[in-house]
Amino acid sequence: MTTLRLRRLAGLALAACAVAQTVLPPSSGYYEVVDLGKMPGVDDYGGIAFPPGEPHTLLTSAYGSGEIRAVPLVRGGQGRIVGSGPSTVRATVGGNDGGLAFGPGGVLFFTWYGPNRLGQIEPGSSSPDRVLDLGPLGVSGTVGTCAFVPPGRQGAGRFKVASYAGSRVHDLTLVPDGNGTFSIASVSPGVQIQGGPEGMVYPPLGSPLLGQSVLVAEWDTGGVTAYSTDQNGDPMPASRQLVVAGLGATGGGAIDPVSGDFLFTAGNGHLVALRLGATCGAITSYGQATPGAAGTPRLTGVGCARLGEVVTLRVDGPPNGVGVLALGSFPVNVPFQGLTVLTNLEVVIGSGLGGTGVMVAPLYLPATPSLGNRHFYFQAAYLDPTTPSGLTATAGLDLWVR
Repeated sequence: MTTLRLRRLAGLALAACAVAQTVLPPSSGYYEVVDLGKMPGVDDYGGIAFPPGEPHTLLTSAYGSGEIRAVPLVRGGQGRIVGSGPSTVRATVGGNDGGLAFGPGGVLFFTWYGPNRLGQIEPGSSSPDRVLDLGPLGVSGTVGTCAFVPPGRQGAGRFKVASYAGSRVHDLTLVPDGNGTFSIASVSPGVQIQGGPEGMVYPPLGSPLLGQSVLVAEWDTGGVTAYSTDQNGDPMPASRQLVVAGLGATGGGAIDPVSGDFLFTAGNGHLVALRLGATCGAITSYGQATPGAAGTPRLTGVGCARLGEVVTLRVDGPPNGVGVLALGSFPVNVPFQGLTVLTNLEVVIGSGLGGTGVMVAPLYLPATPSLGNRHFYFQAAYLDPTTPSGLTATAGLDLWVR
Protein backbone atom coordinates (compact mmCIF):
# COMPACT_ATOMS: atom_id res chain seq x y z
CA MET A 1 0.00 0.00 0.00
CA THR A 2 1.25 3.49 -0.85
CA THR A 3 0.30 6.57 1.15
CA LEU A 4 -0.03 9.65 -1.01
CA ARG A 5 -0.14 13.13 0.58
CA LEU A 6 0.71 15.28 -2.43
CA ARG A 7 1.40 18.48 -0.53
CA ARG A 8 2.26 20.13 -3.81
CA LEU A 9 -1.46 20.28 -4.57
CA ALA A 10 -1.53 23.52 -2.58
CA GLY A 11 1.28 24.99 -4.62
CA LEU A 12 -0.44 24.13 -7.87
CA ALA A 13 -3.69 25.77 -6.83
CA LEU A 14 -1.98 28.89 -5.48
CA ALA A 15 -0.50 29.42 -8.90
CA ALA A 16 -3.97 29.71 -10.41
CA CYS A 17 -5.03 33.13 -11.61
CA ALA A 18 -8.03 33.44 -9.28
CA VAL A 19 -8.93 32.40 -5.77
CA ALA A 20 -12.03 30.27 -5.54
CA GLN A 21 -14.96 30.91 -3.25
CA THR A 22 -14.59 28.11 -0.73
CA VAL A 23 -16.26 26.93 2.48
CA LEU A 24 -13.67 25.58 4.92
CA PRO A 25 -13.92 22.68 7.38
CA PRO A 26 -15.71 22.06 9.64
CA SER A 27 -18.41 24.28 8.06
CA SER A 28 -17.85 22.60 4.67
CA GLY A 29 -19.58 19.53 6.07
CA TYR A 30 -22.85 21.48 6.24
CA TYR A 31 -22.66 24.54 3.97
CA GLU A 32 -21.81 25.53 0.43
CA VAL A 33 -21.17 28.97 -1.07
CA VAL A 34 -22.91 29.98 -4.30
CA ASP A 35 -22.21 33.04 -6.43
CA LEU A 36 -25.62 34.40 -7.43
CA GLY A 37 -24.20 36.82 -9.98
CA LYS A 38 -23.96 40.56 -10.32
CA MET A 39 -26.87 42.69 -9.19
CA PRO A 40 -27.85 45.02 -12.07
CA GLY A 41 -26.97 48.64 -11.32
CA VAL A 42 -24.74 47.67 -8.37
CA ASP A 43 -21.03 48.01 -9.06
CA ASP A 44 -19.41 47.36 -5.70
CA TYR A 45 -19.87 45.63 -2.35
CA GLY A 46 -22.15 47.22 0.22
CA GLY A 47 -24.73 46.77 2.95
CA ILE A 48 -27.78 44.62 2.25
CA ALA A 49 -31.13 44.21 4.02
CA PHE A 50 -34.65 42.96 3.35
CA PRO A 51 -37.37 45.59 3.89
CA PRO A 52 -40.07 44.45 6.33
CA GLY A 53 -42.89 42.79 4.38
CA GLU A 54 -40.90 42.66 1.12
CA PRO A 55 -39.24 39.21 1.05
CA HIS A 56 -38.52 39.38 -2.68
CA THR A 57 -36.73 42.74 -2.58
CA LEU A 58 -33.16 43.24 -1.41
CA LEU A 59 -31.92 46.70 -0.49
CA THR A 60 -28.25 47.40 -1.11
CA SER A 61 -26.05 50.39 -0.36
CA ALA A 62 -23.06 49.92 -2.64
CA TYR A 63 -19.99 51.69 -1.29
CA GLY A 64 -19.48 55.20 -2.63
CA SER A 65 -22.72 55.26 -4.64
CA GLY A 66 -24.62 57.62 -2.33
CA GLU A 67 -27.70 55.52 -3.04
CA ILE A 68 -29.72 52.76 -1.47
CA ARG A 69 -31.12 50.66 -4.27
CA ALA A 70 -33.94 48.10 -4.36
CA VAL A 71 -33.06 44.87 -6.18
CA PRO A 72 -35.95 42.55 -7.23
CA LEU A 73 -34.99 38.93 -6.66
CA VAL A 74 -35.62 35.93 -8.89
CA ARG A 75 -36.26 32.66 -7.03
CA GLY A 76 -36.09 29.03 -8.04
CA GLY A 77 -36.52 25.71 -6.23
CA GLN A 78 -36.93 25.81 -2.43
CA GLY A 79 -37.41 29.56 -2.78
CA ARG A 80 -33.69 30.09 -3.21
CA ILE A 81 -32.40 33.14 -5.04
CA VAL A 82 -31.18 32.34 -8.55
CA GLY A 83 -30.78 35.87 -9.90
CA SER A 84 -31.90 39.47 -9.72
CA GLY A 85 -33.53 42.09 -11.91
CA PRO A 86 -32.74 45.75 -12.63
CA SER A 87 -32.42 47.83 -9.46
CA THR A 88 -34.08 51.14 -8.70
CA VAL A 89 -33.14 53.92 -6.30
CA ARG A 90 -35.02 53.65 -3.00
CA ALA A 91 -33.19 56.48 -1.17
CA THR A 92 -30.43 58.99 -1.78
CA VAL A 93 -27.88 59.43 0.99
CA GLY A 94 -24.71 61.44 1.47
CA GLY A 95 -22.50 58.39 1.75
CA ASN A 96 -22.66 54.71 2.60
CA ASP A 97 -20.74 51.50 3.22
CA GLY A 98 -21.31 47.92 4.39
CA GLY A 99 -23.94 48.57 7.06
CA LEU A 100 -27.67 48.43 6.36
CA ALA A 101 -30.07 47.24 9.06
CA PHE A 102 -33.72 47.78 9.98
CA GLY A 103 -34.29 48.68 13.63
CA PRO A 104 -37.15 49.63 15.93
CA GLY A 105 -40.11 51.26 14.22
CA GLY A 106 -38.89 50.14 10.82
CA VAL A 107 -36.14 52.76 10.80
CA LEU A 108 -33.36 51.89 8.35
CA PHE A 109 -29.86 52.43 9.75
CA PHE A 110 -26.88 52.81 7.40
CA THR A 111 -23.16 53.35 7.91
CA TRP A 112 -21.20 56.10 6.21
CA TYR A 113 -17.54 55.34 5.63
CA GLY A 114 -15.07 58.25 5.68
CA PRO A 115 -16.86 60.85 7.82
CA ASN A 116 -17.58 58.04 10.33
CA ARG A 117 -21.32 58.60 10.52
CA LEU A 118 -24.51 56.66 11.17
CA GLY A 119 -27.61 57.57 9.18
CA GLN A 120 -31.29 56.83 9.82
CA ILE A 121 -34.18 56.73 7.33
CA GLU A 122 -37.78 56.55 8.53
CA PRO A 123 -40.36 54.40 6.72
CA GLY A 124 -41.54 56.20 3.59
CA SER A 125 -38.57 58.59 3.44
CA SER A 126 -36.24 58.73 0.45
CA SER A 127 -33.42 60.59 2.21
CA PRO A 128 -31.84 60.52 5.69
CA ASP A 129 -33.96 61.79 8.56
CA ARG A 130 -31.05 61.90 10.97
CA VAL A 131 -27.26 61.56 10.67
CA LEU A 132 -24.97 61.21 13.69
CA ASP A 133 -21.19 61.67 13.91
CA LEU A 134 -19.74 58.59 15.60
CA GLY A 135 -16.18 59.75 16.26
CA PRO A 136 -17.04 62.08 19.17
CA LEU A 137 -19.12 59.24 20.67
CA GLY A 138 -16.13 56.88 20.82
CA VAL A 139 -16.43 54.76 17.67
CA SER A 140 -12.84 54.19 16.61
CA GLY A 141 -11.52 54.91 13.13
CA THR A 142 -14.31 55.03 10.63
CA VAL A 143 -17.41 52.86 10.66
CA GLY A 144 -17.88 49.80 8.42
CA THR A 145 -21.12 48.04 9.29
CA CYS A 146 -23.98 47.70 11.77
CA ALA A 147 -26.42 45.02 12.95
CA PHE A 148 -29.12 44.32 15.52
CA VAL A 149 -28.93 41.16 17.63
CA PRO A 150 -32.07 39.21 16.66
CA PRO A 151 -34.73 37.84 19.04
CA GLY A 152 -33.85 34.59 20.77
CA ARG A 153 -30.13 35.35 20.89
CA GLN A 154 -28.17 36.50 23.93
CA GLY A 155 -28.16 40.27 23.80
CA ALA A 156 -31.35 40.36 21.71
CA GLY A 157 -32.24 43.85 20.53
CA ARG A 158 -28.81 45.33 21.16
CA PHE A 159 -27.32 47.44 18.39
CA LYS A 160 -23.78 46.79 17.16
CA VAL A 161 -21.60 49.06 15.06
CA ALA A 162 -18.28 47.78 13.73
CA SER A 163 -15.40 50.05 12.83
CA TYR A 164 -13.72 49.11 9.56
CA ALA A 165 -10.46 50.95 10.21
CA GLY A 166 -10.19 49.93 13.85
CA SER A 167 -11.79 46.46 13.52
CA ARG A 168 -13.70 47.03 16.76
CA VAL A 169 -17.33 46.11 17.49
CA HIS A 170 -19.10 48.66 19.66
CA ASP A 171 -22.40 48.28 21.51
CA LEU A 172 -24.61 51.37 21.09
CA THR A 173 -27.56 52.20 23.31
CA LEU A 174 -30.34 53.81 21.26
CA VAL A 175 -32.93 56.16 22.75
CA PRO A 176 -36.03 57.45 20.86
CA ASP A 177 -35.63 61.18 20.14
CA GLY A 178 -39.35 61.89 19.78
CA ASN A 179 -39.09 62.46 16.03
CA GLY A 180 -39.25 58.87 14.87
CA THR A 181 -35.47 58.42 14.92
CA PHE A 182 -32.95 57.71 17.68
CA SER A 183 -30.22 59.32 19.72
CA ILE A 184 -27.24 57.40 21.04
CA ALA A 185 -27.09 57.35 24.83
CA SER A 186 -23.86 55.36 25.20
CA VAL A 187 -21.15 53.58 23.24
CA SER A 188 -19.13 50.70 24.67
CA PRO A 189 -15.31 50.72 24.39
CA GLY A 190 -15.68 47.91 21.87
CA VAL A 191 -14.34 44.43 21.26
CA GLN A 192 -11.20 44.10 19.14
CA ILE A 193 -11.57 41.72 16.21
CA GLN A 194 -9.75 41.80 12.85
CA GLY A 195 -10.07 41.81 9.08
CA GLY A 196 -11.83 45.14 8.47
CA PRO A 197 -15.47 44.21 9.21
CA GLU A 198 -17.96 45.30 6.53
CA GLY A 199 -20.88 43.02 7.37
CA MET A 200 -22.42 41.13 10.31
CA VAL A 201 -25.02 38.34 10.41
CA TYR A 202 -26.41 36.54 13.45
CA PRO A 203 -27.48 33.04 12.30
CA PRO A 204 -30.58 31.45 13.84
CA LEU A 205 -29.88 29.34 16.92
CA GLY A 206 -30.61 26.10 15.08
CA SER A 207 -27.99 26.67 12.39
CA PRO A 208 -25.47 23.77 12.35
CA LEU A 209 -22.14 24.85 13.89
CA LEU A 210 -22.98 28.55 13.56
CA GLY A 211 -26.06 28.94 15.77
CA GLN A 212 -24.10 30.51 18.65
CA SER A 213 -21.95 32.70 16.40
CA VAL A 214 -21.92 35.99 14.58
CA LEU A 215 -20.67 35.91 10.99
CA VAL A 216 -18.39 38.79 10.04
CA ALA A 217 -17.67 39.77 6.44
CA GLU A 218 -14.04 40.91 6.32
CA TRP A 219 -13.15 43.31 3.53
CA ASP A 220 -9.40 43.05 4.17
CA THR A 221 -9.26 39.24 3.92
CA GLY A 222 -12.05 38.65 1.40
CA GLY A 223 -13.59 36.09 3.74
CA VAL A 224 -16.38 35.43 6.18
CA THR A 225 -15.42 34.47 9.73
CA ALA A 226 -17.44 33.16 12.67
CA TYR A 227 -17.06 34.32 16.26
CA SER A 228 -18.79 32.80 19.26
CA THR A 229 -20.80 35.48 21.07
CA ASP A 230 -21.09 36.44 24.73
CA GLN A 231 -24.14 37.36 26.81
CA ASN A 232 -24.34 40.75 25.07
CA GLY A 233 -24.11 39.36 21.56
CA ASP A 234 -20.53 40.60 21.19
CA PRO A 235 -17.94 38.51 19.32
CA MET A 236 -15.37 36.67 21.43
CA PRO A 237 -12.04 37.45 19.69
CA ALA A 238 -10.23 34.19 20.53
CA SER A 239 -12.98 32.11 18.88
CA ARG A 240 -12.43 33.48 15.34
CA GLN A 241 -12.73 30.81 12.64
CA LEU A 242 -12.60 31.25 8.88
CA VAL A 243 -15.80 29.95 7.27
CA VAL A 244 -15.63 31.21 3.67
CA ALA A 245 -12.56 32.35 1.74
CA GLY A 246 -12.00 33.88 -1.67
CA LEU A 247 -14.96 36.26 -1.94
CA GLY A 248 -12.92 39.42 -2.44
CA ALA A 249 -14.03 42.86 -1.15
CA THR A 250 -16.54 41.16 1.13
CA GLY A 251 -19.31 43.23 2.69
CA GLY A 252 -22.95 43.39 3.64
CA GLY A 253 -24.78 40.64 5.41
CA ALA A 254 -28.42 39.54 5.60
CA ILE A 255 -30.54 36.43 6.08
CA ASP A 256 -32.94 35.57 3.27
CA PRO A 257 -36.40 35.42 4.92
CA VAL A 258 -37.62 32.86 2.35
CA SER A 259 -34.77 30.34 2.03
CA GLY A 260 -32.83 31.07 5.22
CA ASP A 261 -29.60 31.47 3.22
CA PHE A 262 -26.93 33.81 4.59
CA LEU A 263 -26.21 36.52 2.02
CA PHE A 264 -23.13 38.69 1.51
CA THR A 265 -21.81 40.95 -1.22
CA ALA A 266 -18.53 40.48 -3.02
CA GLY A 267 -16.49 42.62 -5.39
CA ASN A 268 -18.09 44.15 -8.48
CA GLY A 269 -21.60 44.00 -7.04
CA HIS A 270 -21.93 40.22 -6.82
CA LEU A 271 -24.32 38.60 -4.37
CA VAL A 272 -23.21 35.34 -2.74
CA ALA A 273 -25.12 32.88 -0.58
CA LEU A 274 -23.85 30.64 2.20
CA ARG A 275 -26.43 27.88 2.44
CA LEU A 276 -27.04 24.43 3.82
CA GLY A 277 -26.40 21.62 1.35
CA ALA A 278 -22.66 21.02 1.22
CA THR A 279 -21.72 18.67 -1.58
CA CYS A 280 -18.69 16.64 -2.53
CA GLY A 281 -16.82 17.23 -5.75
CA ALA A 282 -16.85 14.73 -8.59
CA ILE A 283 -14.36 11.99 -9.47
CA THR A 284 -14.65 10.99 -13.14
CA SER A 285 -12.60 9.18 -15.77
CA TYR A 286 -11.70 10.79 -19.09
CA GLY A 287 -9.67 9.96 -22.19
CA GLN A 288 -8.39 6.67 -23.57
CA ALA A 289 -6.37 4.07 -21.68
CA THR A 290 -3.47 2.19 -23.32
CA PRO A 291 -3.71 -1.62 -23.01
CA GLY A 292 -0.69 -3.84 -22.43
CA ALA A 293 0.24 -7.50 -22.22
CA ALA A 294 -1.60 -7.94 -18.90
CA GLY A 295 -4.73 -6.05 -20.02
CA THR A 296 -5.79 -2.45 -19.57
CA PRO A 297 -4.84 -0.75 -16.28
CA ARG A 298 -7.49 1.23 -14.41
CA LEU A 299 -7.25 4.29 -12.17
CA THR A 300 -10.26 4.94 -9.92
CA GLY A 301 -11.08 7.09 -6.92
CA VAL A 302 -13.61 6.90 -4.09
CA GLY A 303 -14.51 9.25 -1.25
CA CYS A 304 -15.77 12.79 -0.76
CA ALA A 305 -13.75 15.22 -2.90
CA ARG A 306 -14.01 18.12 -0.46
CA LEU A 307 -11.46 20.14 1.47
CA GLY A 308 -10.35 18.44 4.67
CA GLU A 309 -11.46 14.99 3.45
CA VAL A 310 -9.57 11.93 2.17
CA VAL A 311 -10.05 10.46 -1.30
CA THR A 312 -8.63 7.00 -2.00
CA LEU A 313 -7.01 6.44 -5.38
CA ARG A 314 -6.63 2.88 -6.68
CA VAL A 315 -4.70 1.47 -9.61
CA ASP A 316 -5.40 -2.03 -10.96
CA GLY A 317 -2.69 -3.02 -13.40
CA PRO A 318 0.06 -5.52 -14.24
CA PRO A 319 1.34 -7.61 -11.30
CA ASN A 320 4.65 -6.22 -10.06
CA GLY A 321 4.18 -3.26 -12.36
CA VAL A 322 6.73 -0.47 -12.09
CA GLY A 323 5.79 2.99 -13.22
CA VAL A 324 4.56 6.43 -12.23
CA LEU A 325 1.47 8.28 -11.06
CA ALA A 326 1.28 11.74 -12.61
CA LEU A 327 -0.71 14.80 -11.57
CA GLY A 328 -1.42 18.04 -13.39
CA SER A 329 -3.59 21.13 -13.09
CA PHE A 330 -5.10 20.78 -16.57
CA PRO A 331 -5.87 17.91 -18.98
CA VAL A 332 -4.04 17.33 -22.25
CA ASN A 333 -4.42 14.88 -25.13
CA VAL A 334 -0.93 14.21 -26.47
CA PRO A 335 -0.25 11.04 -28.55
CA PHE A 336 3.07 9.31 -27.87
CA GLN A 337 3.86 6.14 -29.86
CA GLY A 338 0.40 4.66 -29.35
CA LEU A 339 -0.04 6.02 -25.82
CA THR A 340 -2.08 9.14 -25.01
CA VAL A 341 -0.73 11.46 -22.30
CA LEU A 342 -3.76 12.93 -20.51
CA THR A 343 -2.32 15.29 -17.85
CA ASN A 344 0.31 18.03 -18.00
CA LEU A 345 2.65 16.12 -15.65
CA GLU A 346 3.35 18.82 -13.06
CA VAL A 347 3.94 16.22 -10.34
CA VAL A 348 5.25 12.70 -11.08
CA ILE A 349 5.87 10.10 -8.37
CA GLY A 350 7.00 6.49 -8.52
CA SER A 351 4.35 3.78 -8.34
CA GLY A 352 4.81 0.04 -7.73
CA LEU A 353 1.89 -2.39 -7.95
CA GLY A 354 3.32 -5.42 -6.15
CA GLY A 355 2.37 -9.02 -6.82
CA THR A 356 -1.36 -8.33 -6.72
CA GLY A 357 -1.16 -5.62 -9.37
CA VAL A 358 -2.93 -3.18 -7.04
CA MET A 359 -1.91 0.16 -5.56
CA VAL A 360 -4.13 1.94 -3.01
CA ALA A 361 -3.24 5.55 -2.21
CA PRO A 362 -5.10 7.63 0.39
CA LEU A 363 -5.02 11.25 -0.81
CA TYR A 364 -5.56 13.91 1.86
CA LEU A 365 -7.13 17.12 0.51
CA PRO A 366 -5.71 19.95 2.67
CA ALA A 367 -8.12 22.52 4.09
CA THR A 368 -6.45 25.22 2.00
CA PRO A 369 -8.90 27.80 0.60
CA SER A 370 -7.19 28.08 -2.78
CA LEU A 371 -7.78 24.36 -3.45
CA GLY A 372 -11.57 24.66 -3.40
CA ASN A 373 -13.51 24.37 -6.66
CA ARG A 374 -10.41 23.21 -8.50
CA HIS A 375 -9.88 20.29 -10.85
CA PHE A 376 -6.79 18.06 -10.69
CA TYR A 377 -5.94 15.49 -13.35
CA PHE A 378 -4.25 12.12 -12.71
CA GLN A 379 -2.89 9.33 -14.92
CA ALA A 380 -0.79 6.24 -14.16
CA ALA A 381 1.60 4.43 -16.52
CA TYR A 382 3.70 1.25 -16.17
CA LEU A 383 6.54 -0.40 -18.08
CA ASP A 384 5.42 -2.86 -20.75
CA PRO A 385 7.90 -3.92 -23.46
CA THR A 386 5.10 -5.27 -25.69
CA THR A 387 3.75 -1.80 -26.58
CA PRO A 388 5.30 0.68 -29.08
CA SER A 389 5.93 3.22 -26.32
CA GLY A 390 7.16 0.64 -23.83
CA LEU A 391 4.33 1.64 -21.51
CA THR A 392 0.77 0.73 -20.61
CA ALA A 393 -1.36 3.51 -19.14
CA THR A 394 -4.68 4.21 -17.48
CA ALA A 395 -7.30 6.63 -18.64
CA GLY A 396 -7.23 10.00 -16.91
CA LEU A 397 -8.95 10.72 -13.60
CA ASP A 398 -10.51 14.16 -13.07
CA LEU A 399 -10.70 15.06 -9.36
CA TRP A 400 -12.92 18.10 -8.76
CA VAL A 401 -12.36 19.36 -5.22
CA ARG A 402 -15.17 21.30 -3.53
